[in-house]
Amino acid sequence: MYNNSGIRNPQSERNEVPKVKLGFDCHAHVYGAVKEANGSNYSPSRPAPLLNWQENLESCKLRGGVLVQPSFLGNDNRQLLEILSRLNHAYRGVVQLAKETTLEEIAALDAAGIVGVRWNLIEGRSALPNLKDPQWIDFLDNLKAMDWHLELHLEGNRLPEIFPALHEHGVKLVIDHIGLPVDDVPMQDPGCRLLLESGQAERTWVKLSAPYRSPVFDLRPHVQALLHHLGRDRLVWGSDWPWTRHENKHTYHDTYGWLNDWVRDADDRQHILDASPRALFRLSDS
Repeated sequence: MYNNSGIRNPQSERNEVPKVKLGFDCHAHVYGAVKEANGSNYSPSRPAPLLNWQENLESCKLRGGVLVQPSFLGNDNRQLLEILSRLNHAYRGVVQLAKETTLEEIAALDAAGIVGVRWNLIEGRSALPNLKDPQWIDFLDNLKAMDWHLELHLEGNRLPEIFPALHEHGVKLVIDHIGLPVDDVPMQDPGCRLLLESGQAERTWVKLSAPYRSPVFDLRPHVQALLHHLGRDRLVWGSDWPWTRHENKHTYHDTYGWLNDWVRDADDRQHILDASPRALFRLSDS
């Protein structure tokens, strides 16, 4: 059964919760009350407390996960760092940083549990970085030196504008939300086609998350194509909790159930939930 957004409703089918903890939520946001949106055109109506997210993790028998700096907080990562300071190695963070950030500053963030940087490049929110700028080149070199990844959040039809240069540079890339495809057929979608062709380089990962952020009705073909071309080692799952801009449309168990629908093989799902995020984000049990 599908809801009116074209997303399969897991309440009516395979949404079994395992009896033992088996994996990680690799995309969630936790924050307190937001008084300023740092130039963003969106500000959340209520906080997203750590305890609430952890209750959701427990309900699905997940060990921990990755907290991503929300776009509306910009480069002010203080809340994220404070939250991580209270957590163990089953949790990591992804920040937003200015291009002037030094290697020493990145190393200090690494020690605090940060493993990557997010570029939120959705059209209308931020211009694409000029990758001929020496400061951005140095920035990417610093990410490589620390073995960090660069997380890209932008539409699939715009991914070709920046992905080839980043891929050639050699930085590890993590693509948000299944690449936000704009075409129902994977090989006809410009972004998805690039991701499929990058598989042999083994330095591109894709987050299976947030189908409601894409205009494509059914993302199962895209996930299956990614699984075939990239392999399960390059896929991770995320809830996108608390679903900013899409609040109150689904539940945490819905997001967990979508993975069951996209990836039918239980062993592949287990790998995507556990082994892949451990390797990419340096996660552990405690």
